[in-house]
Amino acid sequence: MKDIFLPYEFFKALGDPTRLSIVQLLHAKQSLCVCDIIDTLNQPQSTVSRHLNQLKTIGILTSERKGTWVWYAINEDLADWCQAVIAALPTFNTEH
Repeated sequence: MKDIFLPYEFFKALGDPTRLSIVQLLHAKQSLCVCDIIDTLNQPQSTVSRHLNQLKTIGILTSERKGTWVWYAINEDLADWCQAVIAALPTFNTEH
């Protein structure tokens, strides 16, 4: 995982609707099992896993295996400006 990334990488990651929804959802829920993210977004497991991996690779998310499931959360070590951007995002809307 990268320790530091450029602002354009951060905003490019959030520029995808699925990745943006994942970040909004995790910001609201603190951490979620991949199965809950899949159910909430109503997207195939392969699609959600690909986006989760991209967010984790650049350092926006962290993951932890608990039993057979992987739980994801916003990386607490993100730069302050990244945390501020995520905090300023609208709340994830499950009706969309």
